Amino acid sequence: MRKLTLFTLCLIALSGFAQTKPDSLRITLQQAIEIALNESPNMRIADRTIETKKYYRKEQIVGLFPNVTGAASYQRTLQKQKMVIDIPGLGTQEMQVGTSNNMVLSANLSMPIIVPALWNTIKLTSMDIELAVEQARASKISLINNIKKAYYAVLIAQESYKVLLDNYKNVEGNAKLVTDKYNQGLVSEFAKLRADVQVQNAKPNLNMAINAVELSQKALKIYIGVDIYEPLIFVGELKDFEAEMEAAKLPEKNALSLENNTDLKQVDMAIQQLERSRKIVISGACPMLALSGSYQYMTMGNDIPFNQFNWFPYSVIGVSLQVPIVSWASTTYRSKQIRYNIQNMNDTRLNLERLLWLSVTTNLNNIDKAIADFESSSESMKMATRAYSIAQKQFEVGMATWLDLSDAELAFVRSQLLYYQSIYDYLVAQAELEYVLGKN
Repeated sequence: MRKLTLFTLCLIALSGFAQTKPDSLRITLQQAIEIALNESPNMRIADRTIETKKYYRKEQIVGLFPNVTGAASYQRTLQKQKMVIDIPGLGTQEMQVGTSNNMVLSANLSMPIIVPALWNTIKLTSMDIELAVEQARASKISLINNIKKAYYAVLIAQESYKVLLDNYKNVEGNAKLVTDKYNQGLVSEFAKLRADVQVQNAKPNLNMAINAVELSQKALKIYIGVDIYEPLIFVGELKDFEAEMEAAKLPEKNALSLENNTDLKQVDMAIQQLERSRKIVISGACPMLALSGSYQYMTMGNDIPFNQFNWFPYSVIGVSLQVPIVSWASTTYRSKQIRYNIQNMNDTRLNLERLLWLSVTTNLNNIDKAIADFESSSESMKMATRAYSIAQKQFEVGMATWLDLSDAELAFVRSQLLYYQSIYDYLVAQAELEYVLGKN
């Protein structure tokens, strides 16, 4: 089923495939998340863990049902017992008792009636299932959060590469223009050398950008659960989120809630389990009532054919009551230990909640800062683009120096990188906020 799902998603991703390599698949963010949820080993482990705990609970419930066992036994008497009887007038007489062959067929019944410890244990197992489900949800939320951040890392790496590639082409073109002017005697050799040095300095940045794209794509493939050499093309641009950022409104902290935070939920469940464990300890010192019964079919005889033996039935039914007498002392001490553990868990929860609210505040501040940086960098990029275009034309006609052009080029590149960085910071902060709030 997982392979079929992956194949279907791949077919969907083939739309708009005309301009890509025939062996590459175009994957969007949503498709990457869906593939990961189907192919992630952690998700499969979480699902199997839930099923295992469900079967364990069913195994415990079976303990409440009647238990019937059958048994058969055969005994051959090698030497019979002797009884000595003192008979008045006859003296002491010896007598052998028993038979050479003894066979018993039996069926035994046992069923608990009042077993508080088992009842509480079953309830504890049910809580364990709920905890496993919540842990699976936590794995899902964490996986989605990691995929989002990895996907955004791929997008900013690709955008940075495009910016640096355009910068390299511009620097290379400017250097060629300076060389032409140097050959015409219009600029000094120093200007030509500076232009050539700038071209060489741009190459390492471009190579670093290429490596960043490759590493970010491999990291994303690992989160998705595919081979790192799988030919995938991750579509999308940071510009696609411009409209979202322009319309973004910072949510009020008072309007947010941590009720869906998976860490808090798991701590709450752990506290409930400790409470149930304490009840198990107390119920272990409570009386237990059980029903039992037995039906036997037996025969005894000497060395004659078995089919001539006489069979005698025997049956009994009853109830048994167990009342612990001296276990209350140890039960009290164990109960107090669990009570202190519960208090420690409550303090842990309080500290965790404070840290989570700090994380919420930090992410809200990061979102606010990213939106402000986006607005500033958008205007700055427009002005830097205009300034670079003017400087380039002025340099071509000799109205500006190469240094003016270089400064304009540097400002242009910097404004673009800051623009994309602000979008990336917003998306990452938004993803982290959703993770803390426990949103899928």
